Amino acid sequence: MRFHSAACAAVISAAAVSSASAFGFSPVAVPPRTIAQSSPKPHNHRLHPVAFLSSSSSRSFGMTSTTTTTTTATSAPSSSSTSLSLAAGGGPEALEEYAASFASISKSSKIQNPKLVKLAGAAALPLSYLAGAAMTPSRRLAARAIGGIVTAVAAGGVGKSAVEEDVRKGCPAAIARRLLELGLEDANVADGVERLREDYGVEEVDFVDMKTEVYGVYLQGMAKNPLLKTSEMKELTNLRNALRLTNQQLGQAHAEAAVKFFRDISRFASKEELADEDHPDRISLDKYLFLSERAFRQGGETEEAFTFEMSRIGKAFDGLTKEQCLERVENTAKPFYERALNSARSKLDSGAVNPEMLSRAKATLGLSDEVAHQMHIEEFAKEVRVQLGMPETDDEDDEEEDEFIEDEEGNLKLVEREVKDTSGIKFQEGAFERLSKLQEVLSLSDIEGDLEISSTVTEFWCNTALAVMNDAIAKTKSPDRAWSIIEKRQKELFLQDSSMKKLLTQITIQSLGTMLEKTRLFADVGNQAATVNGLNDLIEAKNICKEVLTHGGWKEFDDFEATIFDPNDTSSACGFLSPSVRYNMHRLYFYRSISKGDAGKKKVSDETMAKLQEVQKILGVPESEINFEYKQYFCPDLQKALTAATEEVAKGNATSALVDTYKAEIQQMKADYRLDNDMVVFYSAPLYNEALYKIAGKAPGGIPTKDDVNTLKCLQDLLDIDEVNAQRVASEVFADTYKKAIKEALGSTGIIAEEYRKPLDDLKDRLGMSEEECREIYVRAMSEKFKPMVEFISNEMERLVLTQDQLSQKRGIDYGEDYFKSGKSASGKLGLGTEGNIMRDIMNLIDFYTENDLIEKREVGTKKIEKKIPAEEEGGEEQTITEEVPVYENTYPITALSSGAITEQLAELCYRQFLVSSFTEQGPNAARYEASKGTWGGILGLSSAKMEEIGSNIGGMVYDNYITQMMGSKGALDQQDMMFLANVQAKLGITAEEGEDLMLKT
Repeated sequence: MRFHSAACAAVISAAAVSSASAFGFSPVAVPPRTIAQSSPKPHNHRLHPVAFLSSSSSRSFGMTSTTTTTTTATSAPSSSSTSLSLAAGGGPEALEEYAASFASISKSSKIQNPKLVKLAGAAALPLSYLAGAAMTPSRRLAARAIGGIVTAVAAGGVGKSAVEEDVRKGCPAAIARRLLELGLEDANVADGVERLREDYGVEEVDFVDMKTEVYGVYLQGMAKNPLLKTSEMKELTNLRNALRLTNQQLGQAHAEAAVKFFRDISRFASKEELADEDHPDRISLDKYLFLSERAFRQGGETEEAFTFEMSRIGKAFDGLTKEQCLERVENTAKPFYERALNSARSKLDSGAVNPEMLSRAKATLGLSDEVAHQMHIEEFAKEVRVQLGMPETDDEDDEEEDEFIEDEEGNLKLVEREVKDTSGIKFQEGAFERLSKLQEVLSLSDIEGDLEISSTVTEFWCNTALAVMNDAIAKTKSPDRAWSIIEKRQKELFLQDSSMKKLLTQITIQSLGTMLEKTRLFADVGNQAATVNGLNDLIEAKNICKEVLTHGGWKEFDDFEATIFDPNDTSSACGFLSPSVRYNMHRLYFYRSISKGDAGKKKVSDETMAKLQEVQKILGVPESEINFEYKQYFCPDLQKALTAATEEVAKGNATSALVDTYKAEIQQMKADYRLDNDMVVFYSAPLYNEALYKIAGKAPGGIPTKDDVNTLKCLQDLLDIDEVNAQRVASEVFADTYKKAIKEALGSTGIIAEEYRKPLDDLKDRLGMSEEECREIYVRAMSEKFKPMVEFISNEMERLVLTQDQLSQKRGIDYGEDYFKSGKSASGKLGLGTEGNIMRDIMNLIDFYTENDLIEKREVGTKKIEKKIPAEEEGGEEQTITEEVPVYENTYPITALSSGAITEQLAELCYRQFLVSSFTEQGPNAARYEASKGTWGGILGLSSAKMEEIGSNIGGMVYDNYITQMMGSKGALDQQDMMFLANVQAKLGITAEEGEDLMLKT
């Protein structure tokens, strides 16, 4: 029977369910979420597995019937269908469970073969035609299949696009199956995965999203298992290659998976548990970080990209920073490298390990050089303990109590440590060779190797050395025997000399410090006898320790006391005691050691003095404290003797015999008391000063007589007053007397006459003053005369250059007409000078300065000159030699500017006036003026540069004024004019070139 196509379509529409069932299909209600996802997606949007699963494109179809009501609830798995709660065994197991989660969808779907769907989609036949063809009896399977497809589509109400979308939903599971079937290391797995995109008709962007999702499932399954295997890093690399993921896609996969992974973990683990490094879930998170870090690094990411990717994962893991992530990665990698190091040690004798192997392991695990190197050191330390016959690690609490504790008074008290018997611990035979080989494999330096050996064996060597040192102090072993035992123990423990020297210092400090602490207890209660005995024993023990140490031939212990008994170091043998305790102990020893000789006189013997000096070093007592003790104990007797002798000699007419008698008594007291000269002078100097003031007060006119001078000489000899101190005191006492004599010698002229110079020198000697002090007093006296002379010249210069109004305004005083020589401003020859003349006053001041020898010469350097030496013999040749002679310059101790008598502007004006006058002067004073230019500038206080500047300015003005006047009157310069200008050059020190330049400018 033949049906019309339209009728056929109507029939099919009316009886969809029954007709579809007749062909073996059942309708599927498409979930709303599936429909929503059928729209185009942006890149990297994750596809949820809601489609059916095709295990292989070559598998047969499996078609089962499902009711419409159950399909809605089971057709799409929940969002947790790919969570790690389904994957606890590793990556492959996670993929299997991931694929299995699509089973329900696969069973409810009518389409099992994506190729048939493509074939059906390619047939562009009318629905009625296809339905009719399907109903037509045929023995061909293909024809029946096509008919069934069309009927299913029409009966279920699902269009062609929905069918294709349903097929694409099965692609992620197909990728998982393909990876499981072929394996990650199969050479064709990447191509096999890539073919699925074409088989399922998936767009490139969507296919990338599916691959990243599959990668994330595998990564989460791998991280869920807390047990980390190094092979998993290669496994991830193979997975990435199989899926052909780029660096960007890989980062996206890790970031998206991290969000799901942390969400699933945090559902069942609290924050406290995730903070516990030993909790399985925390270990899984750290494993995820480690695998991610390795994947990024091995993928060749740039540092910026690496930071970005790790920061994304850290953010997903409850906001970890990059640094926190890398710290946890490092802690995850360390155990693996530690196993590699253990393996290297176990295979050390086989020769199968080398530094390159460890370097590759380090690179694989991503450990930094610093971390790996520290682990090498720790591994070497373990081997050191093994070679000593000890466990690799010391589980006992090695922390010891401090060697010093603080008592109630704030003093540190030494605690004697119990000495353990560790003499049986020593390196096994062949240990040195094995440790050397391991040091080479671990790339450790000799210094690092020695340091680890030293840190391990220090305690054992110290136990032996401390016991031996105590035996030497107790005199049960000789210093030589003690040293031989210490040296033998050093060789048994491979201890270097440099390390042993430091340890020996500590051992000696502990031994002697213990003895000092015991002695301190007697001093605290004022037991002088026990304190003295204890310190004497300590001196003897110190010398024994020093002898033991010097047997090693070490010069470092030459300054033994400074090294062992450093008061500024609290860990030294005496530094743990407070200064007050140490000073008190020394004071008790000092008082107990002083003996009394004949007539009850105190005396310090040579032996006692030597011990006092040793005790001073042992207790770290400074010289200031020693001096204080000596002053307190001896100086009252000394001061009494010095005072009696001084008073007797100061009476006058003292003979040398009397002075020698007193001096001998004082010297004997110094010897008995072991006093140095400084301490004697401390008391004798005030006595001399007092005697000098008394003599000066009684002397006529304040000038001591010859008898007074003799008395002062005797006192200086008696009291050991050196010449410098005697002159210093004399200057304080007689300064006014000498100054008064200088002023009197000046007289009305202001210049000391020749006949007064020798008396002044004699007075200086009588007063006992030094040359320097006398010179200073002399300059001060001259300054009082000098200043008024400068002020007079300054006032005259102002009166000559300023008008009446200018001067009145400057000084604030109204002057009458008769005060000025002229009411006009400065004029004079060449417009440079003034109508007045103050040259006489200036020359008087210059004479005052030079005649009174105020100019001083100072050596500023040397220069070489040629010197001719006459011939030694007749007919011989004259020789010329080069000789180096000093160069001097004049200095002016008082100047017009330094005295404050003149301003700088007026000083320059005075110097300018002097130059002009010397230039214009044609009389007999011309040469004198010319020779005094430099002296006058120095007296004023002008520098050489300033004087040169003023001279140049005057030269320019002279040239300008003279040439202008001559050109205006004659129209040209004649020979006489040129001679005048040449004379100006000579007087003002202007060179020919400068003169020519001035002329051209004018």
